[in-house]
Amino acid sequence: MFWFAVHTKPKSEDFAALQLAQKGFEVFLPKIEVTRKRGTKRFALVVPLFPGYLFIRLAPALPAVRQVNWTPGVKYLLCAGETPVPVPEEAIDLIRQRTGPRGHITPGAQAQFPPGTRVAVRFGPFAGLVGVVERPVPGRSRIRVLLDLLQRQTPLELDPVDLDRLAGAPGKQTRAKVRR
Repeated sequence: MFWFAVHTKPKSEDFAALQLAQKGFEVFLPKIEVTRKRGTKRFALVVPLFPGYLFIRLAPALPAVRQVNWTPGVKYLLCAGETPVPVPEEAIDLIRQRTGPRGHITPGAQAQFPPGTRVAVRFGPFAGLVGVVERPVPGRSRIRVLLDLLQRQTPLELDPVDLDRLAGAPGKQTRAKVRR
């Protein structure tokens, strides 16, 4: 028996996992807690770690593959040609080790925005400004960011929900296009 990745229909991970479990398969749907902001309110959501995918343990026989592929909520079992591609057991174990007591991964601000990460501010009076993460603020769920203001780097403590991660090395930009 090996682990395999299953591609699900959009936003059907929980439904597909339930259907597969009812057929007797061992299913693993890793989830992560994320914080969202709508207006001035912040709220936590638990969403799939890999949107559109879940993992299933099975013997790679053709009848089992067909049974998975014909399950409601499932698009297909990931295969190379007609052969299912196994996911390493170590990868599944690593994800399970990071799952907390509530059954999902809860990343901290330090994991989301390590020092040196370029970020853009999404909300508030500094929306659109670009900066570099200096460090997480101990004992608070905030991050210290160096923003380019008035031709110098100014440290500010910001909520991680208000930040977008940018690609590339730190630069001397002062404004960024921000999706709202």
